Amino acid sequence: MSSFAVQRDGYLPRVSAHAVSRPRLTAALETASPLTLMRSASGSGKTTALVEWASATASHVVWITVTPAIATEDALAGALLRALPEADPAHTAAGEEGWAAVTARLRAVDAPLALVLDDAAAVDREGVFALCRAVATAAMTRLIVATNRPSPFDSEGLDLVIDTTLITPEQLMFDTDEIRRALDVDEHTAAATREATGGFPALIRALALRGAAVDASSLRAATTVIEDYLQDRLAECAFDPQALQGLLRISVTDSVDLPLAVALTGDSEIAKALDQAEMFGFGRWSADGRSSFALTPLTRGMLRRELRRTFPDEVPQLRRVAAEGAVRRDMPLEGLRLAMDDDLRLATHVTMSGWNRLLHRDRHAVVDLLGDVPVSRLKEEPLVAMLLGMCLKPNRLRRQRGLQLLRIAVAAADARRTTLSATERIFIWAAESASLRAIGRPERAAQVAARALALFTETPESQWQQYACDMPLLCTHLGISLYDGGRRDDAVHIWEQATALAAAHGNKNAFHGICLLAGVHALNGDLPEARHYVALIRDGDWDPALLDSYRSTFYHVAEAMLAVEDGDVTAAKRHIRFFEPYRATSEHWTTMAAVEAWVALHDGEPAAGLERLESFVRLRGKEAGAAHVRQALAQPRVLLHLALGDVSSARSVLQRDAVADRFGTVLKRARLALIDGKAADVVRLLGQTRLRPSTARERAEAAAVHSAALHRVSSAAAQPSSEALSVQLIDRGLTTPLVLLSAEDFGAVRADLDPTGRGTFPLRSALPSFATRPRLSSREQIVLRALTSGASLPVIADELNVSQNTLKTQLRSIYRKLGAHNRTEAMEQAARHGLLPE
Repeated sequence: MSSFAVQRDGYLPRVSAHAVSRPRLTAALETASPLTLMRSASGSGKTTALVEWASATASHVVWITVTPAIATEDALAGALLRALPEADPAHTAAGEEGWAAVTARLRAVDAPLALVLDDAAAVDREGVFALCRAVATAAMTRLIVATNRPSPFDSEGLDLVIDTTLITPEQLMFDTDEIRRALDVDEHTAAATREATGGFPALIRALALRGAAVDASSLRAATTVIEDYLQDRLAECAFDPQALQGLLRISVTDSVDLPLAVALTGDSEIAKALDQAEMFGFGRWSADGRSSFALTPLTRGMLRRELRRTFPDEVPQLRRVAAEGAVRRDMPLEGLRLAMDDDLRLATHVTMSGWNRLLHRDRHAVVDLLGDVPVSRLKEEPLVAMLLGMCLKPNRLRRQRGLQLLRIAVAAADARRTTLSATERIFIWAAESASLRAIGRPERAAQVAARALALFTETPESQWQQYACDMPLLCTHLGISLYDGGRRDDAVHIWEQATALAAAHGNKNAFHGICLLAGVHALNGDLPEARHYVALIRDGDWDPALLDSYRSTFYHVAEAMLAVEDGDVTAAKRHIRFFEPYRATSEHWTTMAAVEAWVALHDGEPAAGLERLESFVRLRGKEAGAAHVRQALAQPRVLLHLALGDVSSARSVLQRDAVADRFGTVLKRARLALIDGKAADVVRLLGQTRLRPSTARERAEAAAVHSAALHRVSSAAAQPSSEALSVQLIDRGLTTPLVLLSAEDFGAVRADLDPTGRGTFPLRSALPSFATRPRLSSREQIVLRALTSGASLPVIADELNVSQNTLKTQLRSIYRKLGAHNRTEAMEQAARHGLLPE
């Protein structure tokens, strides 16, 4: 046990016999740190913890309880000289006094010494620095300080004088195990008690002294005891009436900064009352200083009940002021909580002001806050209903509930359009557009997005200026609707505008738009632009959480596509692993599936890629059967089937899922015609269509197919086309359009582009050779189609208007080409090679 020395007029603190032993704090105090600072409110158990530690430590302990009489620099030095052991005269200089004498005595200590200053907040700044300089030069001495409020021991620059360890208010709170021992309750009840009290030591002691058993059902009764204690503390700290009324009004919200506290109370001196409240444990300034003040949950609950009794008519206005303050402080969730109590119009304003934070950062808390609100009430403010629906949608188990809410909200918004302001309509339409995307109506979503953008363009900035921080994200989502609805150039344009708007307002809401621009340019085959936007993400000072969020999906799309073009499939596979947690919930799942298939195709694993794609489809259930989904997945399915040599399945996908009036469909037909050996059909399809390629990637792939078809005629005929293809590939930084040719066509076209063989073009095709595939003439295909009817040869000859001998001659040619001996074998071989009509 240690020995004690106290100041001549002081007393060693005595603690209750009922104090709970807390080895955790004893261990935290037994450190080698020169200065250990405990700062927490009165009643948080600082002195009790220090006495328990002092009784166990092997160090000699000098304990001084600071009073106003010794709070100045000189008085503190005198108190220390009275309390410290006398120094050996050999270690002191004649006439030393004050801090020079204190320093000499501390340096002369030859065994571990712990100097404890309890209730030390009143020590002036000069005294604090003088004491810390003295301790810092004494190898065997350390200092432990306890304060009930910010003090000079928290001064900037003190850490340059002495190394400091901080024991935080959170560490002083009782944990569940300590509550269990203090109250002799089970773990469940201890956890419930900690939730109710925050583990505040004085409250736990009040419950312990209550004497009756504490269980989960009796916590309400225990609250009376706790509130009696809090009432006594309020009386003890003797707030003046204005300050006490100010605390009542502040209790309407969870936390305040100083401007909000003044706005709620009308008291320009309210900071003094908050300082006093912190001293007595009613609340706490934030750890970073005075940026915010929060009442403890129990104090806040007690004061709120008193607020409703004392100033019931003021409560709605106080909530509105507090909600505006929460929005200003970037705490829209608190603003939404305040508004949902009785003012849904205010809730809509808060939702508009904090749309980005609520939808992304606070998504789970929004669900907790709004999840039990009746749908009939949410319909009154459709934007709030849309927010809840979009927050529920990413949750796989609650997705259907989210989609239901979005449908309800869309209907409610349509019914109320004429009563809304322009800015509110923009937000409503943006959310409606996103909702329509989510419920599988992309074309309608694009129409609503276009309407919202038109209104946004014509609305003066002054009308939406207060929501300017969220406008870039809103425009980004409108662009997604345009993109999914097929208006892709318009989408790119609005994303560019959104990123510029974000930069102009100095916030980070450009991130999502930059990711989308990177991914879409990579998908389109505009690699220089894609690399530019990818570099902005790689080199930017972005929150790491953003880089691992839904909003970075298209960044990873871009990285994967660029890696494939660079021949680094390993890097591409690393980026598509990001998709895994979002497979069941992301609205971008068709893009994710297509990119996964693209990587598998270029990795030489088409079977695995096809299985992965189809498993994606099975995971998404009914929504995967929508026409726009099948259209989006037609391209990867066709390419994977061709890579497997399954021309029949590729043709089936083309006929079932591809959109007739798209150049991409024409390109797929030309690709199949090339595999069938119909070079003339390829040239006709690509040359005579009124449709034009929509992307650089389509242009390059079409040029590659066209060049390969002309090579079937002669190398000279293909030369102009190959030269045009070379220019396109170099300009856009593309290599993969060559890989999508069959092995034999790939070799011919590549030789044109790189006759020396030293270029950077890929070395192999992703498709097999189709050279051994039977080539039937047009007439033979007509005969083969007739054979599928099962009719007899005389009937078929009659239908084809040829003699039976002519038909037999044609059949012999078909059998020879298919390697068949009879009609049955011919049908089997035709099916295997994908020659049968659909």
